[in-house]
Amino acid sequence: MESPFLFLHACVLLAALLQAATGFGFGVIAGPIVLLVVNDGSAVQMTIMLSLLVSLLFVPPLYRKADRRLLNRLVMGTLLGLPLGVYGFLQVGVDVLKLAAALVVLAMAGFVTGRLGGSTGARRGLSRRWRDLGVGVVSGVMSVSLAMPGPAAVAHMVALRRTKDVTRATALVLFAFSYSAAISFQALAVGVSRETLSQTALLVPATVAGVYLGRKAVGRIEERTFRNILVAVLIATAAGLLVTLIAGSPGHG
Repeated sequence: MESPFLFLHACVLLAALLQAATGFGFGVIAGPIVLLVVNDGSAVQMTIMLSLLVSLLFVPPLYRKADRRLLNRLVMGTLLGLPLGVYGFLQVGVDVLKLAAALVVLAMAGFVTGRLGGSTGARRGLSRRWRDLGVGVVSGVMSVSLAMPGPAAVAHMVALRRTKDVTRATALVLFAFSYSAAISFQALAVGVSRETLSQTALLVPATVAGVYLGRKAVGRIEERTFRNILVAVLIATAAGLLVTLIAGSPGHG
């Protein structure tokens, strides 16, 4: 059991580093790995709590840099999406959620690269406000069901041509709200066990170390590199979700 948990600590450190440097990445990297190692629903709660820790460490200095109007709309959408995510978590099963999340993440990668739908500014079907709210709903659903509010929200901001600094600040402030609400919904709906809390506590040092290293790296990431990292993380996330789906299906252990 030691090797998987050492691997988990390393993945958590790298995920925290990426999120601290770019504003996203913890849930989408650590989530599937935690799920593979822990292998039950508590993995989602562990990822939510660790992601909340990362976000809270950054909110005070970054709030002023966030896009307030966009942030307010994303928060409103998240509030609508959270109950839907809890319902999905309880009713449709984790495998269905993984598959749906993988498809959403791949679609977001397509939007960011311009391979789907063109640029956000060119799409006229819905007003900007309703698009922001819709992305918030998707983010809320994924935050409470899979501990991954990032793909939809960050991909949307990049498609809107927000700068790296604005995207990072807005995302981390949104995540602090999303994860706080998500773990509250989880606690009310299914409860949080002492074992889950103790396992999460063991991963806190690796998370904090990753945040420290990410702060050192943030000034060295250029806008183009930021976009490329986002696309790579989105694709890796979809692959990770599909791997955990296959690994958990009958005949795969």
